[in-house]
Amino acid sequence: MNRQVNNLGSDEARLDALFQSYRSACPDIEASANFMPLLWQRIEARQSVSLVFTRLARNLTTVALALSIVLGLVVSFSGSRATQLPSESYAEVLADEHYRNPSLEYYEPVRISPAADQY
Repeated sequence: MNRQVNNLGSDEARLDALFQSYRSACPDIEASANFMPLLWQRIEARQSVSLVFTRLARNLTTVALALSIVLGLVVSFSGSRATQLPSESYAEVLADEHYRNPSLEYYEPVRISPAADQY
């Protein structure tokens, strides 16, 4: 148990030595009359780059929103002038087209039976 007390004492002594070396490495800064203005200048210098990107992002968002509204209006107005769809079904339109314009594009299904079945 006495050994644990010695270890605690040496740990505390090492910690005190660490704090002492920290205090000597980082002395307290005395605040002068220019302390706050200089501090704010340093802060604003770091933020100036982020402010440029913030402004750019806001402007691009505004342009995108305006463009979306304009395109939405164009689509809605052009949709009202659309041609009327035929009242016939798709199959009727294809059948009518086939009779009006017969060509080699359209093929009828062919049933092939073996020659042995024909006799």
